[in-house]
Amino acid sequence: MEKRVVAIVGPTASGKTKLGIELATELNSEIISADSRQVFKELTIGTAKPDINELMKVKHHFINHISINEKYDVGKFVQEASEVIRNLHNQNKIPVVVGGSGLYINSLLYGIFEGPPADDLIRKNLELELQNSGIQSLLNKLKKIDPETFDRIDKNNPRRIIRAIEVYYLTGFPISVLQKVKHKKPDYEILIFGLNWERKLLYERINNRVEQMIQMGLIEEVKEVISKFGENINTVLQTVGYKEAIQFLKNEIDYSEMVELIKRNTRRYAKRQLTWFRKNKDIHWFNIQSEKDFVQIVNQITQLIYRGQQ
Repeated sequence: MEKRVVAIVGPTASGKTKLGIELATELNSEIISADSRQVFKELTIGTAKPDINELMKVKHHFINHISINEKYDVGKFVQEASEVIRNLHNQNKIPVVVGGSGLYINSLLYGIFEGPPADDLIRKNLELELQNSGIQSLLNKLKKIDPETFDRIDKNNPRRIIRAIEVYYLTGFPISVLQKVKHKKPDYEILIFGLNWERKLLYERINNRVEQMIQMGLIEEVKEVISKFGENINTVLQTVGYKEAIQFLKNEIDYSEMVELIKRNTRRYAKRQLTWFRKNKDIHWFNIQSEKDFVQIVNQITQLIYRGQQ
């Protein structure tokens, strides 16, 4: 049988974890988590990791993989995940890649760095900063987050400076790191399936998930990480959920503001994820009304995987 890799993609709260587990179980295989936040051992609630029962059903790679005080980037992920794929192929298993990070998915499966789509809100704020505070303010920001790009960028080109900062805000990684991901042509067939919900239903799921995260102890999780490592230990603490919780703990916003900000920013993040994935014409999209649809979707995916391979 030809070597294959299956990927399940989609926005946050779309049910990727659940579907991935059902599919990997059906295929008697293992899951490669392509999530830039779930790799960290200390971040569980705010990253919506699979729970202990889900982790026991199917072997997951790259969940609880490293500590938050260790360096990890997309290049390291590609290197390690490619090795897992080779090992699974050697066992005649079809790896199931699951994740919402378009950067991780693209870099692993295609070996290419495509910059994320422009974000109008981020770009507008950076352009306002340029207008109000001057180009030096942006350069100071860039130097802090990406010294390598700062050293080589044209200091008189605000468009490139803004783009470098924007990429960092959207991906959590300096553009200098992303551009080093090695280009490669995979030696296996890639089958990518996307989960598409009607916007109203997806936003309801997001809002419910945020409420659940807070009830499960998101604030306590953030407190524990900060008390042990400090709030500047890793830029992942500036991502949605953690950033707002830290603002709340510092009395910069009140509790209700925190909840609404997490919901709003998560919805915006989901929109950016969909924008990224819809650029990929290889993705076969499933329109979903309920998680009850997952049984039928697993059957359809399995048929597509084995079609012509008997």
